[in-house]
Amino acid sequence: MIIVLVMRLLGPLIIFRWPLFGSLVSEFVFDALDIVIWAALGPTDINYTAYDKPLDVYQLTIMAIVASRWEHKTVRNTALFLYGYRLLGYGLYLATDLRVMFFFFPNIFFYFFVAYLAAKKIGLPELFEDKRQLAVMMGIIILVKLPQEYILHWPH
Repeated sequence: MIIVLVMRLLGPLIIFRWPLFGSLVSEFVFDALDIVIWAALGPTDINYTAYDKPLDVYQLTIMAIVASRWEHKTVRNTALFLYGYRLLGYGLYLATDLRVMFFFFPNIFFYFFVAYLAAKKIGLPELFEDKRQLAVMMGIIILVKLPQEYILHWPH
């Protein structure tokens, strides 16, 4: 468990230095590997959600701190709204113990954050900075994310 916690707590700190790279590594390496490491080395009777979700919130909080420094007001406010929306869903999950809350309050923030930074990196920040383009990008992100949230969190 110590290996997993160190990885999940220290890994996201690279987001401060390299926001795009750090977010991708934190999500698709550290967050993906934690359950594999835990299964190989740790107890088998774990409540994965009970430890994974707080660590996810920690990572998202670091990303939100970075987003709060963005110059473009609309993009910054959209990112922070999406972060707060996910936190609201997490709070409702804690209050109700209903995983379906994660479907109704999906983690759009992560994908928005990464997509905006990727657009900036390739010289297309206007995809998010123009309000019409932003609406299109949000629609695409939501269409990509909702099926995943449904598969992971909808009661079957």
